[in-house]
Amino acid sequence: MIGLLALALAATEPAPDVPPPGCEERAPIRDPAVCAPLYDDGTFVIQNMESVAVGSTAEMEHVWAMTRHCGLDNRIDGVGKVDIAVYDIFNATEQSRACVIDWIRENALDLVFTQERFDQRFEAAPLIGKTSQP
Repeated sequence: MIGLLALALAATEPAPDVPPPGCEERAPIRDPAVCAPLYDDGTFVIQNMESVAVGSTAEMEHVWAMTRHCGLDNRIDGVGKVDIAVYDIFNATEQSRACVIDWIRENALDLVFTQERFDQRFEAAPLIGKTSQP
């Protein structure tokens, strides 16, 4: 009897929020007609975000300079006191995302973002402003 009651109660609980297909938080392209934005403060909306490159700050600035023409929002995130940065793209369309990713793959393949590559770069990155002592 208790088992049936528990089963009945479980069946009436609301299902957890599961986004529609293609609206997952990490989806590189999210349709604004279907998906709620990741961020919206009334003045700036982030519909999608993806980390696409990792390297030194100078390398990320070079990627930015070479892909400005792709037409999307972006940022370079520095990591603490080490010379490592991540190039993130926002609000990409299929075309603008392909523009950036294709440029990186054709011109700087060793900078393509993966979590493993980030971890390796983080462990090997020199500290910023560190001076050697005698």
